[in-house]
Amino acid sequence: MAPLAGCFTTVYFKEQTRLECPEPPPPVCKPDHFDEVTIDTSSAQRPFSTHYLTIDRVDGLDTRSNEYSVAFPPGSTGRDGLATLRPSRAGEAQEQERIVTVRFQAPEKAVLNEEVTARDVDGAIGGGAVSPRGDTILFAARGSGSVSGDYDLYGASYTNGTITSARRRRISSVIYWDAQPALAPDGRTIYFASDRRDGFGGTDIYMSHLEGNNQWTVPENVGPGVNTGCDELSPFVSGDGKWLYFSSAGHATVGGYDLFRAPISGGHIGKAENLGRPINTPADELFPSAPPNASPDTLLYYSSNQKVANNFDIYVLHRVPRKGAAISNAKLKTVTLEGTVRDHLGRPVDSARVTIEAHDPPGKKDSTLTARDGGYKFQVEEGHRYEVVAGSDSTLYSREEVRIPITNGRNPIVHDVTLSDTVTFRVNFPFNNASDPYEFTLDEHGLPSDLRWADMIDRAADFLKQFNGGPRGRFVIIGHTDPVGSDPFNLDLGQRRAEFIRRELIRRGVSPEILVTGSRGESEPLPRVTNEPEDQYHARLRRVELIRKK
Repeated sequence: MAPLAGCFTTVYFKEQTRLECPEPPPPVCKPDHFDEVTIDTSSAQRPFSTHYLTIDRVDGLDTRSNEYSVAFPPGSTGRDGLATLRPSRAGEAQEQERIVTVRFQAPEKAVLNEEVTARDVDGAIGGGAVSPRGDTILFAARGSGSVSGDYDLYGASYTNGTITSARRRRISSVIYWDAQPALAPDGRTIYFASDRRDGFGGTDIYMSHLEGNNQWTVPENVGPGVNTGCDELSPFVSGDGKWLYFSSAGHATVGGYDLFRAPISGGHIGKAENLGRPINTPADELFPSAPPNASPDTLLYYSSNQKVANNFDIYVLHRVPRKGAAISNAKLKTVTLEGTVRDHLGRPVDSARVTIEAHDPPGKKDSTLTARDGGYKFQVEEGHRYEVVAGSDSTLYSREEVRIPITNGRNPIVHDVTLSDTVTFRVNFPFNNASDPYEFTLDEHGLPSDLRWADMIDRAADFLKQFNGGPRGRFVIIGHTDPVGSDPFNLDLGQRRAEFIRRELIRRGVSPEILVTGSRGESEPLPRVTNEPEDQYHARLRRVELIRKK
């Protein structure tokens, strides 16, 4: 949804080589290797369903030019969009990128129409991020008199395929490379790539928020959940506003640049996850995008320079109707998931209840009791994600997500579970609120996970209801706060947050007799991680803990 802003011209600033778009990183950047197949694109997948997923190179966006990105205006259903092209024939390497309107006859077939004209801007521009109202476009370009390669963020009027009245945005740095803007669906948060010196290394993803005075805040780095010492590029926000997609040469990659996504919650960006093979390949994958009304899980466009491509071409992950019923009897690929449940001292737990539920897509739920050695075993499908919840009469419970790789039948997949004596609900409340938490819970690093707080409370209630009406135990809910505010205020705030969790559990059927609340306020801070941003640390401190009373 954003311009590549040039990937070929090497430019010199103060005797330091910079690139208009970074090449894959030098050897000093050594990402881990990722080789997990996360999407089954064979026609035999889920044989009883009406569709299956496949990846195609988009006909019409696979020419000898470099096709970098596809952008969809607000409200688009996926038929009309904008594509960014750059000539690659001999003698044309320095020609500017151009934006072309595109009509998609099918997800994998596009017809190029009119070229979008741009006034008031010198230098190359690429596909832009269109505002929710559809009348403004954000893009990266070189202003009049600027040094080649010094890209800044611009905003302009966008009417009938014409970009006019372009103005440089103040959030751009005069010195650094700022490019590839993406807007959140509400138009009030902008994400972009930059090589600013306060980053983690290479190019990082930054964000800025639109305030009530119609001014953008000072850009801030989105943090270590996304950015690495390598390069991060081409951000994109899903139509539901819940996921930040981007490209990175860091983290763990299949090769070159890979596509990743990270959850967005309450202004925080969570930990990135690789989209996996076969979307990612040993080549470069850049510029993820999808229509606003579509899920990137089933419709995702991106650019790649795979060996079969003509330079960079556009690819699409999409659903294909299943033809005929000849494969309806094909066997699902199943493997064994097994492991051992242990308590916090490492001892096997006999008769622990282990429940497994298929996610992505939702599926059946199953449960079993562990043997004397703590062992459990399930049959699961390859390429799916599962939630595993374990607990017993003498322990608390654990909830973990397990992704089953595609192994072509290699057995078994081993996943051990450890039951802690404390369950921490990292429910992040905005400011001093104690009854309206942010939608997603936080992980152990203080970053948003993909688990909604309401779903987390559902899981806790399912476990606790087994103790209703019996003498087998009571549970203490303890509220904690960050150090902002006075001691009396924070003790009260922690108590109110604990009471909120208690009410939610009771509303889900847990007996009030087994739940006790308390507050520690700010008196029991967690250890702070080296170089951890203060706001992220404070988010980890704002937690509620469930403790089994001995």
